[in-house]
Amino acid sequence: MLTSKILDDEFSRGYRGRLRALNQYSSVLKFMEALRTSVHPPGTTPDAYSDSATLALAAGVSLEHFARKHSLLPFYRTVSREGDAGQRDTYSVETIGYFGTRSSRQSMAIFCPECIKEDKASPRGFAYWRRSHQLPGIPWCVTHGCQLANSPDGTKAFDAMPFPEMDAIFEFSEPEFIEVSTNPIIQRYASIAIAFLNAEVTTPDIHAQFRIAEQAKKHNLRVCIQGKRPTLTDRLLEQVPKYWLRTLYPDIDKHSSTEFFYPIDNVTVGVTAGTSYVLALASLFDSTEEALNYWQGDIEGLPTERKVQRSFGKDYWSSTEMFKLYVEHRGNYKSLSQALTISPSYLRPQLIAAGLPGLGLVNMNTTARAVLDFQTGMSLEAACESNGASRDEVEKLIRIGISKLSTAINEISQSNSIKGSSHQTDDD
Repeated sequence: MLTSKILDDEFSRGYRGRLRALNQYSSVLKFMEALRTSVHPPGTTPDAYSDSATLALAAGVSLEHFARKHSLLPFYRTVSREGDAGQRDTYSVETIGYFGTRSSRQSMAIFCPECIKEDKASPRGFAYWRRSHQLPGIPWCVTHGCQLANSPDGTKAFDAMPFPEMDAIFEFSEPEFIEVSTNPIIQRYASIAIAFLNAEVTTPDIHAQFRIAEQAKKHNLRVCIQGKRPTLTDRLLEQVPKYWLRTLYPDIDKHSSTEFFYPIDNVTVGVTAGTSYVLALASLFDSTEEALNYWQGDIEGLPTERKVQRSFGKDYWSSTEMFKLYVEHRGNYKSLSQALTISPSYLRPQLIAAGLPGLGLVNMNTTARAVLDFQTGMSLEAACESNGASRDEVEKLIRIGISKLSTAINEISQSNSIKGSSHQTDDD
């Protein structure tokens, strides 16, 4: 992993001469300071070059080679977005710094105790952090088969080399680990994830979307936002333990049957994280070889441009049509995004800018009525107290835009959408 500075066996072999000097320093950070001094012009400020640029320069390799071999970037950017300027943007220092160092849980520094023991006993004499151990959703070492451990120091542990006496936290109990590590879908997920990590090329997003959608259709799964057929997420929940899936998607507990769960199901309609493409392939195929052959297959016959979808200009979000839809769906972003067949993450900022906040988490019998009372001249304190509303929640709505919001709430009230305590919990 990039923040550890020492990433892979290939890296350690290539840098063996320099890394012997690491024993002279108390931490990787001090080693990096010394390395900067040795490879950069005199007088260079410490922040003039990133760690990745410094290491690439020291080894005499390109930044792209460094990122491909010694960061998690190939996994997270396995699908290239439409409009990327070749690979230059993909392998910028900024992109490597963000994607190349992150895992599904930012606080973790993951290691294999057995690998550390072997490293220390080897002629090299020191252990190093392996990027394959940082891949999300693979809780075992592919070499030793044992459960990987997490340092209680979190990512601060990357500031030093791993050592045998490191404290270790294990994510799963022994029965859970056995269930996860023997699950055929998760085993396939692990093999495909490592293949993605070592891939030399990326897949265009339009091809990725088409391939997954075509295969999902063969399993009678829904490949659009709206519909009644089961989704890929529904299929996965039948195939893998939910507690394992939760380590990848903490919001999975909010998912209900046949609901479009964007972090996973978006693989058939848009672009999402590399994790979801790996999951999809692991779920839809019976073997790793079959999945990778399909993913990397001949592009002849694949679409070269995406279907033209409805365009929403900037004026649309303040239009009468949008206002009526907002009232019809009671200000619930999730419901609105499904009606418009667009992502909630895109919808949200557009409506907030138009003065229409999400009301899916608002108690319409208290918060909304307090807003109305405040709009008619009552003091904020009195409006909150008389309606039993939270001042913080009322202030949030007021800041968005009191005039348009009050009109919308009034219309929602008049249409009998407010029934009893209509506190919603499914706003995205």
